[in-house]
Amino acid sequence: MKTYMLWLVRLLVVVCMFAVSSVPMVYADAHEAGEEMAEEEASSVSGWFRTDTDSLGTQIWVGASHAPSFLGGLSLDTDIYVVDTFGELDVGLGISVIDSDSLSLSFLPMVGIGFDYGAPNGPSSLIAPQLFTYLTAGSIYFESWIQGFFNSMFDEEAGDSFYLRNFVLLSLNDTLSVGPQVEVTLDLTEGGLSSLAPGLRANVGYGENNTLGVFVGFETQKGDDETGITGRMTFVRTW
Repeated sequence: MKTYMLWLVRLLVVVCMFAVSSVPMVYADAHEAGEEMAEEEASSVSGWFRTDTDSLGTQIWVGASHAPSFLGGLSLDTDIYVVDTFGELDVGLGISVIDSDSLSLSFLPMVGIGFDYGAPNGPSSLIAPQLFTYLTAGSIYFESWIQGFFNSMFDEEAGDSFYLRNFVLLSLNDTLSVGPQVEVTLDLTEGGLSSLAPGLRANVGYGENNTLGVFVGFETQKGDDETGITGRMTFVRTW
């Protein structure tokens, strides 16, 4: 009986020692698994920061693209746009049509709602429809913006407009890309063309994931006392 009890005690001691020693191993495995899941989750989200300075003033943009597996290759894109007391929230669905080393084509339809926080009256602008097109073919890059701005539904005295921006860039090297750009604004309230600005654009690499863009154009719908020289300076950071 004493021998039996002695072996039983020894067995319990061995089991306890094994259980205690396995806790750190289980914790380490769970920790590593958690890190792997976090890395997978982080890898499915890309983001960007942008600042523009043009005739509207200095504007701040921040956006992200979420690509969870359940969307089947699509991405959920969001961004906010801020200038002065105006803030805008945009939501869209990224559609990748072609994605290869030599050719890529994607579309991003979005809808946005804008608020003028200088006047506590709720929404002030519906920014829709919106369609952004991105095409890369070798050393050629094409980008197109199509945006509608409908303000009169919130303020009868505010106007509505339709905006287009298109540019094509040729990559001269790893740092510099140049090409033509044109911007058009149609006045939907009064009718007619309110702005047409063709010009040239240059994108300069400012280190990894940083781009400085400079657009110099000529506003054809200028006033008699204006030179018509216009443009924009842009900085974009992606991660």
